[in-house]
Amino acid sequence: MKKVLLTICLLSLSLVGMAQTVDYTLRYDIPKARYEVYARPNFTQSQYNWGSAQVSVVTPSSLANAAFTVTSVAAGGWTDNSQAYDVQGSDFHGVGSTGLKVDLTANQETLLFHFTLPGGVCLPGLRLYINGVDPNSSVPGMLGGDFANTMYSANDILGANNLYIQNYANGGTVCTNCTLTAPTLSK
Repeated sequence: MKKVLLTICLLSLSLVGMAQTVDYTLRYDIPKARYEVYARPNFTQSQYNWGSAQVSVVTPSSLANAAFTVTSVAAGGWTDNSQAYDVQGSDFHGVGSTGLKVDLTANQETLLFHFTLPGGVCLPGLRLYINGVDPNSSVPGMLGGDFANTMYSANDILGANNLYIQNYANGGTVCTNCTLTAPTLSK
């Protein structure tokens, strides 16, 4: 019996290690004057059957209350489907897609979509929603909206396996190329 349990445990660990997962990031492209959202998978697959997904963007609440102008690039048609404004000092935008086939390469970014803010401004500090940390649907002002980041395979008909794991490089966007270095002090 102990051998059977050990075999099951080892098999479970190996399956978790082989799981297909995707991480998201957001950054501002200064030359193109736009915000860009990327996915980084841990697997390679040609014509991956990307299903429904949501990437939620958090902005300072000082931004005008309007949906983003989103341009889809990969994994389906992306739209700013839902917004919650001025919740705990932030605005929340749930950008979703029903999915489409896409070529993915392990540990390489795929541009999913890009967007501009109302008036075309660059506002520093935009970041992606942090599942389990940012306000959930029950928080006053969220209007019952679920802004959790998700990504499902179109082959997962029941939506049982969220392949999204985490955000990376999510410290907030910057709007300048300015890189200052401190002067060297001498005696």
